[in-house]
This record gives sequence, structure tokens and C-alpha cells, in this order.
Amino acid sequence: MTRAELTRRLRRRVGRDPLLRAIREAAAGTGVELWLVGGTVRDTALGRPVEDVDLACGRPAARLIARLERDLGRRGFRFRRRGVTTWRFDVRGRRVDVVDAGWRGIERDLARRELTVNAIAFDLARNRILDPLRGLADLRAGLLRLPHQRVMREDPVRALRLARFLAQLPRFRPHRAAHAAAREIAGRLRRAAAERLREELDKLLVAADPVRGLEALERLELLPHALPELLPLRDCVAGEDRPDVWRHTLDAIGQSARPLRVPGRESLRQPGSLLVLRWSLLLHDIAKPETLGHKPDGRPTFHGHEELGGRRADTVLRRLRAPRELRRRVQRLVRFHLRPGHLADAGAPERGLRRLVREAAEDLPLLLVHAACDARASEARVARGRWARLRTALASLHRLYEATRGDSVKPLVDGRDVMERLGIPPGPRVGQLLADLEERQLEGTVRTREDALAYLDGVRASC
Repeated sequence: MTRAELTRRLRRRVGRDPLLRAIREAAAGTGVELWLVGGTVRDTALGRPVEDVDLACGRPAARLIARLERDLGRRGFRFRRRGVTTWRFDVRGRRVDVVDAGWRGIERDLARRELTVNAIAFDLARNRILDPLRGLADLRAGLLRLPHQRVMREDPVRALRLARFLAQLPRFRPHRAAHAAAREIAGRLRRAAAERLREELDKLLVAADPVRGLEALERLELLPHALPELLPLRDCVAGEDRPDVWRHTLDAIGQSARPLRVPGRESLRQPGSLLVLRWSLLLHDIAKPETLGHKPDGRPTFHGHEELGGRRADTVLRRLRAPRELRRRVQRLVRFHLRPGHLADAGAPERGLRRLVREAAEDLPLLLVHAACDARASEARVARGRWARLRTALASLHRLYEATRGDSVKPLVDGRDVMERLGIPPGPRVGQLLADLEERQLEGTVRTREDALAYLDGVRASC
């Protein structure tokens, strides 16, 4: 990629992108200098898709922001971090960040960035490349190099970002100075804002090669400070002739990065689903070290690790200030991740399949993918028969999910009926009985209110 080639690519991108054209015209109308920077330029050079837009502007920034707010039809959210003022616009699902570089100049602004490959600018008015730190040469060499040694000391989260770039850019390698600088400041990650840590971890997990990024967290000694809850997995046996739980976790995530031919894979096209899957795979065995026991023959057991793991996963994501919806979905997948395998081993009974479809609800397709990734990472040394049984159960679950999706049944009785009929107080037992009745309605064995009351009478008589 030469400077001339990159210039042509950026001119074409700006010309074809209505949002970029609008931004360029706004800058021209105000006379304020404006540069495309950061990931926008880097990913254009690499031929990668570009959605979000990174910009740096000259003086007076306020004039440009006022014009953008008018032309884009929305206000910019202003924030300041480490002495740098940024305005953020959300435009039809795309994020536009405009950094005020006026008081220090564009070259000093580029020098403050974390890597030289992110320190290339494209002047929107003059259609020219500015590359004072030889970032284009590093792009050609596949090298992640620091502009100077201070950048990670100035912002320790940049060490985590280095691991994220290794996950996103598989053919790139870190310069030895970048590697050393990240390890040097690893301990300072504990003082970083939880939201910023999670943002980098989110991007790492949905990248093309998440395992490479997670292995980089280990090599750079960032794991104890970013995800300390996962450290016990490295020393916990996973089973006879099998790797430790940490290696199994990485293998399961690696399976999710391969082409998947399993039921439910289409759910990964839905926004946010890949992030839910990768977080759930990362955390699905988090409670194994706490639940480790042994059979008389010495083989390990982990009774209840899925239930405890759901709670532990929620704790980790709460610490990282994850959105409630992400926490809820990840916790559900962790709690249910063993169920498809258990159903397969039990011969895939219809009633058990229906119950799991009902309880997993809209996350059933993701659960099928999760179960497949977990099994493929676990069963490499086991006969193919178990994998074949699991595939059959996954297909049955998916067919049942598709057949019943959108179905709903009107309850024939409510909690008051249950408590009065059985003479029991409010509590989990009431909910369990109502769930059983709903399942029987879906099966067709309970059709009327009289049938439901008769079922409750039978339960009372058996107590």
C-alpha cells in the first residue's frame, strides 16, 4: 500500500459514503481543517470494512461542531479525557468521533495516539496523506509499534487495546518495545474505569481471532488485572487426558471463530448475538475450580458448576459495568450450557426438549451453538457417538423451537388457584407447578381449566 494508493482509496470511500460526504461539506462550509484519522484510515488501507468515523479538527472546533449538529440533525455528546476534548455523534447506528486538535496541531495529535498504524491522517479538503510517524510502513510490515514509550504510561488501557488489535489483525505482530511497555504498566489496569476495560474486552471477543487476543492478555500479564476471576481456570484439571479448564475455554471460543455447521448458527447474524456467545463461552466454566471434586476412581467432578457459574458470570459482568441485557443473556447461557448434552445422553425425551425450549426462550439458538462449541472443544478424544447424539438433539431442539416460536398459551389457572388447591404459601413451588401446567398445555395433555384443577388435585393427593 503506497501513499498514492491509500489516497485513491480514501477519496473513493469519501465519495461513495453519504455520511463522509456530509461531514466533508460541513467542514468546507466552515473553513475548519478536518482530517480522517485512526481506525478509519487504517482499515481503509487494509481493505477492511469501516462503519465508525474518527476525525480530528482544527480551530475553531465550535464552529465545525455547530455546523455538524445542524447538518446531521443531532447534537454531539461532548466529553474530555486526558486533556483531549471529543464530540461524539450517533448517526443511523454509526459512531462519529471528532477530536479537537486545534490547540496542539494535527502532528502532535497523531503523536499522542497508541500505535503508529493509527497515527495516519487524511486531509479532507486537500486530499492528502499526513504520516509523520511512518505508520504506513508499519501497516505494510504488519507491525504494531508505539509512537513513543510514554503512550501506555499515559493511558494503561492502551495495553489492553494492544491485545485487542492482535485479535482483530491476525497477521500483525507487536514490536518488542510495545510488548515490554504493556507488561510494565499491566498492574495499573486495576485503576482504569471498568467501562473502558469492558469496551476493549468486548471488541477483543468479537474479533476475527479472539483466542489470539486472550493469549496476548496472558503473555502481556494483563489477565490478572483485567479478568482476575479467570486465573483459577489455568490450574484446574478439566478431565482425564484433557487440558486444564483455561485451555478448554480458549478451545471453545476458538470453535466459535470457525465456520459452524450446526443448528442455530443463523442467530449469530443478529446484532449483539456474537458478543453474548463469546462472553458466555469465556465464562461458562468459571465455577469449575470452586466445585471440583473427585469420584472414587479419581476422575474430577464439577457438580453444580453451571448454576454457580451463572451467578459468577453475572458478578464479573457487573464489575465491568456490562448492560443488564447482556448480563441476563450470558447468565442464562451459562446456567443452561449442560442441558443439551444431558438431553442427548438421555435419548432426547420430548418433554425435556420442550422444557428447555421454553426456558431458554429467544436464546435457544445461541444455546445450541454454545453447546456445539463446548462439545467440539471437549470431546476430541471421545468416540464420535456422543457428538452424533448431541447433533441429533440439537437438531430436534431447533425444529421444536421453530415450530413453537411465537406460540403462547393462555393460563388455565393462576397462582392463587394453585395455593388454594394445594393449601401452600407463596413461593418457588407455585411457579414450578404453573410451569408444569404450561408445558402440559403445550403438549396437549391439559386442555381445560377442569383438566388443570384435576392435575393439581393429583399433585395434592401424591404429597
